[in-house]
Amino acid sequence: MDAAESVVIAGHVCVDEIVTAGGTRRMPGSPAVFMAPVLRDGGYIARVAAPHGPDFEALGAGLRMLEPADRAGTLVYVNDLTGIRRTQAVRQPEAAALGLPGPLVTPALAEARALLFTPLLPDPAPEVVAAYTAALPDEALRLVLLQGYLRELDAETDARGGHAVHERRFVEAPQLLPLFDVAVLSDEDLLDGAHASASAWAAAHPTTAVIVTRGAEGASVYRGRERTDLPAYDVGNLAPDALVGAGDQFGAELTLALLDSPAGPRAAARDPRGLVTAVARATRTTALRLADRTTSTAGASGVSSRSGEATPDRTDVMPSGAARR
Repeated sequence: MDAAESVVIAGHVCVDEIVTAGGTRRMPGSPAVFMAPVLRDGGYIARVAAPHGPDFEALGAGLRMLEPADRAGTLVYVNDLTGIRRTQAVRQPEAAALGLPGPLVTPALAEARALLFTPLLPDPAPEVVAAYTAALPDEALRLVLLQGYLRELDAETDARGGHAVHERRFVEAPQLLPLFDVAVLSDEDLLDGAHASASAWAAAHPTTAVIVTRGAEGASVYRGRERTDLPAYDVGNLAPDALVGAGDQFGAELTLALLDSPAGPRAAARDPRGLVTAVARATRTTALRLADRTTSTAGASGVSSRSGEATPDRTDVMPSGAARR
């Protein structure tokens, strides 16, 4: 493979602010933080298009950002672990507004093998997303992690200036889903209806596969009116720390599996057998990656399995033995 081949990750990055009884710490967050190393291990250059400020740059995420840190600040996810239950809020949501691809982003899209769209909020609007997908080569894979479009913020702010985060209806589905070959969500993104929603979306948009990750129970692939359930890949018990960014890593591993298809990534994504094969591979490789992290990071304190969320609730992918929390 040509070492210059690249993947563009577009959407949002954030600062994860973790509040505990011992104090507050800040770290770089977002799917890109967890996806880029996976793509790099697969031999691809991961380039990131996301609005950010000097505060994110100072945290040393090690990402190849396509644009400079020209915002006054960066989207902040505040995770308060001081109570019985974790609470989550967002500060500076206005800093996350993603505009049309500019002169530094458009050339990267034009040569990318894939676009991974990874919003943390319901932004941008479909017409902006369409500008990103239109700039890609015809054969480039288009994959979206839906979590941002399934979140909404309270209008009111708390004592720290944060907006509480709640579930949201994916009202942009008719405009957004046809832009992508694959859409991925967790069954915890929509606690009361992830599978019903995925089934309806896939039936309404048969050219887009919808994948629901189910933690230790596996994954479900929706294509048209068909559903295929895949089991977990057993790697034994996983340490909570190993589950950090697991869903994001699954998205990157799935991208690699589709890019490796002899038929080409888009053809593989649209072929039921090829897609299921790719999901099965991504399930296995993600589980093995998490197991390796359990071995190498045992004893460390963790953040969470999903971007923008501190403290792990569960895996968001499907290694058997990782209990829901």
